[in-house]
Amino acid sequence: MDAFAGYLASLVGSWEALAAPHADASVVRGEGFVAARFPSHPVLCNAILLDPAALPSIAGGYGAGASYAVWSADDATAAALAGAGWRRDETTVPMRCDLRGLRPDPGAGDVTVDADPGVVAGITGVDEALVRGVPGLRAFASAGRESCAVLIPVGTDVNVSFVATVPGARRRGLARSVLRRALREAAEGGFATASLQSTPMAEPLYAAEGFVPVGAWQEWLPRS
Repeated sequence: MDAFAGYLASLVGSWEALAAPHADASVVRGEGFVAARFPSHPVLCNAILLDPAALPSIAGGYGAGASYAVWSADDATAAALAGAGWRRDETTVPMRCDLRGLRPDPGAGDVTVDADPGVVAGITGVDEALVRGVPGLRAFASAGRESCAVLIPVGTDVNVSFVATVPGARRRGLARSVLRRALREAAEGGFATASLQSTPMAEPLYAAEGFVPVGAWQEWLPRS
């Protein structure tokens, strides 16, 4: 399995874990696409277009008026979306880290391991129900509850998400400390790799901790 395929398996597995506690949520693996449907949590309504011919199937699955984004990772799917009238939104960076080569960390700061998921909700502003009851989810937070991260296991990989710091506590290294502690816990737990999706702004933070880009996502929204 190449690096992007491993990342993609981790991403989709994390969506499935997040959907598990919610009766109205689902992740559909279709021919040429994967679609996450979270009617109660539209922030997670995203679809991956793997084959341009699958675009009508994605649109039909969400229904008219639904709020969702479609992601492309290559020129052919991007061209299909542009040709269908979709508009470009943000670009994100899929990244992976080999935990087997993780450098020893002599001091990752004062970090709470297995924090209550409600702390993550408070820092990120997401609905607390979204992060409760998720199979295998582990939450990490700085001691003062200013910064957080979540790990979701997917096979031998951990998917890293909900990495955030409250505005008043940024530029103090808190996210780095939380991330380092979370990765150390994953490595000590026997996981081989970690995967995440970064904004361009956060990419240097993750690169400094051993993550490398394995592709590029272009997110698309329907024309309004």
